[in-house]
Amino acid sequence: KVVELTDIDEAVDRVLMGPAKRSRKVTEKERKIISYHEAGHAVIGIKLEHANIVQKVTIIARGRAGGYNLMLPEEEGYLDSKRSLLARITGLLGGRVAEELIFGDVTTGAYQDFQTATKIARAMVTEYGMSNLGPIQYESNQGSVFLGRDYLKEKNFSDQVALEIDKEVREIITNCYEQAKQILIEHRTLLDTITNYLLEVETLNKQDIDEIVKTGKLGWWEERKLRPVETVVESDNPLDKKETPFDKPDETR
Repeated sequence: KVVELTDIDEAVDRVLMGPAKRSRKVTEKERKIISYHEAGHAVIGIKLEHANIVQKVTIIARGRAGGYNLMLPEEEGYLDSKRSLLARITGLLGGRVAEELIFGDVTTGAYQDFQTATKIARAMVTEYGMSNLGPIQYESNQGSVFLGRDYLKEKNFSDQVALEIDKEVREIITNCYEQAKQILIEHRTLLDTITNYLLEVETLNKQDIDEIVKTGKLGWWEERKLRPVETVVESDNPLDKKETPFDKPDETR
């Protein structure tokens, strides 16, 4: 069997997020919420300086996630700046902000986003000295990491300092949330456009996203919708393949 780019793409998704769960039943309302949620992450990644580059956004369920964004730094490096960490937190909050703006209500879909955002914000305050509390390390990892969790974390602060740490973490999260809201309000048209295409094609790669940002539409899909519907004649030949709406012709990719 010839290994194609789609096979490699699927393998990467499986490693990162688990196997696709197309059999998972999702209502139309939930599907729309998931689409806006993922589009919210994507718009922040597109429009916020210092944010990671959006490589893919999909509403195909994998693992426990209803959809996900693949976002990677423009250049690989060992150090994270304060601005890049704040941009990452803002991006993580983009999904919840989109839900709030569009539906006036929120769901549990952002729980992992909150978990990661809070962990980054807390590390900025207690480990990296990136807050108003100054360049002091209040927490440090001791020993090994077991099953992805800190086996032991030494705390070098009083109860009063703990309150100040919580205040700083809360301020970081709140400021990033407000920034995400401003970006999505300003770029509402892009948010709606990405959402609508996700509802139709389910997955957008970087090339698709770049085209949408530049032209406001997805050319190959708009052309596909204009084609007349062809009558498909059933064949006993297993090599005959019926084209689906989600097949993208090689010449357009």
